[in-house]
Amino acid sequence: MSHSGTNFVHLHVHTEYSLAEATCRLENLLQAAKAWNMNSLAITDKGTISGAIRFCEMAERYGIRPIVGCEMTVEGTGETLLLLAVTNRGYEHIVERLNGGAFKPPDAQGDLIALSGGRKGRIHRLIASGEMELAERQALLYADWFGKDHFYLEVYHHGFSGDGALLERTVRLSERTGIPIVATHDVHYLVPEDAPLLHVLGQDKNAPPPAAGPFYLPSPQQMRDKFRHLPEALENTVRIAERCRFRPERGTYRLPRFSMTEEEREGGLNSDERLLTLCRKGLMTRYEDPKNRTILDRMNKELELIRNRGLSDYFLIVWDIVQAARNLGIPIGPGRGSAAGSLVAFLLGITEVDPLIHGLSFERFLSPDRPDLPDIDLDVCHRRRQELLQYVKDKYGSDSFAHIGVLNTYGTRGAVREAGMYLGMPKKQIDVIAKLMPAFSGQGAIRHCLENLPELQKPLFRQDPFRSMFQLAERIEGLPHTHSAHPSGILLGDERLSRTIPLQTRVNGEPMTPFTKEDIKALGLLKIDLLGLRNLTVIHDTLAAIRSRAGQRLEVNRIPLDDADTFHAICSGNTLGCFQLESMGIRHLMRSMQPHNVGELADLLALYRPGAWGEGIVETYLRRRRGEETYRIPWPELQRILAPTYGLILYQEQVMAIAHEAAGYSMGEADSLRRALSGKSVEALTHHQEKFVRGAAGKGIVEKEALALFDLLARFAGYSFNKAHSVSYAYLSYWTVYLKTHFPKEYMASLVSEGEGYYDKSVYLREIAKMGLSLLGPDINRSGFGFRAEDNGIRVGMEGIHGSGLESVKALLSARSQGGDFHTFTDFVNRMKPYRITRPVFEAWIASGACDRLWGNRRQMLEALSEKPEESLDALLPSTLPDFTEQEKRKLEKSLLGFSLQPAQSTAKWQKFMQSFNVIPIESLSGCRDSTRVRVCGTIIHSRRLPAKGGGYVLSLVVQDQTDMIEAVMYPDTYKAFLYELNPRGILIEGIVRTQEGKMQVVTHKIKALGG
Repeated sequence: MSHSGTNFVHLHVHTEYSLAEATCRLENLLQAAKAWNMNSLAITDKGTISGAIRFCEMAERYGIRPIVGCEMTVEGTGETLLLLAVTNRGYEHIVERLNGGAFKPPDAQGDLIALSGGRKGRIHRLIASGEMELAERQALLYADWFGKDHFYLEVYHHGFSGDGALLERTVRLSERTGIPIVATHDVHYLVPEDAPLLHVLGQDKNAPPPAAGPFYLPSPQQMRDKFRHLPEALENTVRIAERCRFRPERGTYRLPRFSMTEEEREGGLNSDERLLTLCRKGLMTRYEDPKNRTILDRMNKELELIRNRGLSDYFLIVWDIVQAARNLGIPIGPGRGSAAGSLVAFLLGITEVDPLIHGLSFERFLSPDRPDLPDIDLDVCHRRRQELLQYVKDKYGSDSFAHIGVLNTYGTRGAVREAGMYLGMPKKQIDVIAKLMPAFSGQGAIRHCLENLPELQKPLFRQDPFRSMFQLAERIEGLPHTHSAHPSGILLGDERLSRTIPLQTRVNGEPMTPFTKEDIKALGLLKIDLLGLRNLTVIHDTLAAIRSRAGQRLEVNRIPLDDADTFHAICSGNTLGCFQLESMGIRHLMRSMQPHNVGELADLLALYRPGAWGEGIVETYLRRRRGEETYRIPWPELQRILAPTYGLILYQEQVMAIAHEAAGYSMGEADSLRRALSGKSVEALTHHQEKFVRGAAGKGIVEKEALALFDLLARFAGYSFNKAHSVSYAYLSYWTVYLKTHFPKEYMASLVSEGEGYYDKSVYLREIAKMGLSLLGPDINRSGFGFRAEDNGIRVGMEGIHGSGLESVKALLSARSQGGDFHTFTDFVNRMKPYRITRPVFEAWIASGACDRLWGNRRQMLEALSEKPEESLDALLPSTLPDFTEQEKRKLEKSLLGFSLQPAQSTAKWQKFMQSFNVIPIESLSGCRDSTRVRVCGTIIHSRRLPAKGGGYVLSLVVQDQTDMIEAVMYPDTYKAFLYELNPRGILIEGIVRTQEGKMQVVTHKIKALGG
């Protein structure tokens, strides 16, 4: 490669952000530019600038001047111009045009540089057709729009037969008009061999793809060779690059103003004063002693930083959203992320976690040494999230609101599907292969799967069409394919929003930006996460059921945090269906750890992460907690910080507190240290190590001890967790366990009404039976929407019957509300006639058992449906027609409900099978000693692959029978040997029991598929 690229700059480059029209990955583009010693590079994606912010940040790291531009369509003609942002106002011009503004001359010349659009530009099409007079007129018009020294005619040669003549005519046009020329190459992929990928991404099967193409990224030397006869065209690329000064504005916030009441405005109250007033009110409601000096000092310190950073409006806006949710009765979580470290957020009611009680750091949330906007994330009831979004839009205006974007890229499965479709492989075959792949994303994952996954080691996958499919899939893996809305992120901006970010319209009509949350952060815009959380909906429905059934008004913030029965359930691992406490691993850890307060529950959540397990921190914590391992904290000043976690650093807040106490760091500086330790930057670590040692010396700690302490921080920083988040979620976890323990029917009914959670619904239905609760069938006189708690058990909802339909259930409830219960089959059918309920719906209701309380059996009622409607159906019920057998009912219920309500009875055949093969119930494993050889069978309800230390993968299965569930571990050799015995309908496992740290597993030696 040549290393003299400073006298040419690429100005017409399409990147991966042009989606199916280009494949140039930003990283690869910048690496090529750096290798060629280019000091500038432009990106000009078609109709979008969604990659602009990321490109600018990446280019800065490579030491390359970024030029932001866009290939824009002119007046819907399909013809294009290239616009390059010279200034920030030029960037805004581009954004305004992308957001639907008419393509018109800029307000003032000098903010934009325009290029003539290359092959698709109007001027070049006119030249190609020989209409030189019209081409000249169009060129002079653009020159008049943008200014003669801000409009350039592109000259290019892609190797097509007419390119030479077109180039000559363009040069003559330049000479006649005085409009300068600039050398460009229309780049859509990095190397010629990538040309076929555009056919794959566009699913273009009309013609065979070329082996190579002309729209690659040529080197500066290739461009100089091509245009050596036009040196001014090459020189102009450099001149243009030097004039393009646009950079995203950093360190400035673009926040909307909080909307004051008319009374507040007339009183001259500003945002800072309004925030202070609300905090003082919060002191009165949150604390018995609102004048406590510690509390006041912390509040005033936080408010000072908030005011200095101009963030009062931010806090007021979030407070307003939370208040609106409460006024509308929409459940809000106790806190999420680092915001729970803010006393101001607690006083405003944004969070329900007292940071003073739990030792949470405000600077972890908002640091004077960190210029970024802080994140206040809110968990809300997922069912009513849209109501809250509507409130935000109505309050702050739809022009100031948008959903944040997500760039969807081809992961392993998506890339395989796309490649398989292009090759014309059968859809069913593609789906089978895609489902074998883990849901990885990014380049290299498919290659890793091909080399390591047992499922893909068959010789068949080394032959076509599979070989070609995987080769194609590897090349498009990691490329973007669509933009979509972030599941929780929204942004609020000021009146400049429509010229700050590009906007699109979602299918539901709501505005969305293709910019990601990282882009929004870089631009200083207000991002709020409103995450719809299923568990909050479950809690809300449970509390509503308690009020309805028992007349008890229970609120979560009134739930006692020291309830003995709740902690007994936690310590027993009886937390299936409870927030964050469902997996077998965490339930085993609970049994080993035996947490007895919310703080220890927070420790549990912080410990249950791969990093802590991998470093042996979990085992050390448990040994020390049980008194099996002694430890010493050699620094007395750190006793208070480390004693609660047995000398271990679990939390990021502990890292900061140690730096503050031992080395005299301010808490803001300590947060910088935390980020440096997590980022592993050698330069930053060296700086902080020297600073830490100096600070520690001032505290009387000698250099050797200071270095040892710094090394301890460096070791644990990568695995330490955000305590504010852990404590917040510990509250939420505790509330769900409390409700399950004290109101089991109401809680489990609400849980299964929400459908699948961590496990399939069938697991939760089995848990209901294990809890001794009866599952009652659907009933046209008792069922409504969703599962409901009754005195005798939990009643199945009508909408859960397959084929029932939302409108049919509404009609049933309406008829019941107007006329009371249905007393006879005739009464039922006749009263439902006005609602035009179809025969299939009636049949589904009858066959599922929803009409069992009426006269007659299911078969009789189905038969009577075909009789004349004017006659009494009850009289026509054939009394001699026998009902369905229990086995037939079980089959009908499984098809209509997804499960059967008939009593489970082990057949003689099944009993014989268990005895013949010495199969034992899973619940019996608790009485087995370590290393006991056992056989169990059941269905696979959960599985995951884990990398093995010696290479390959371990497969972890959660297997459930009628009595309990167990984790079955398949090590790599077993995984490979018995891979094709993993029948989802059922498996027979032979292995040994392994018990460690209270965690029981079956180490699998053999597997046999059951159920065909």
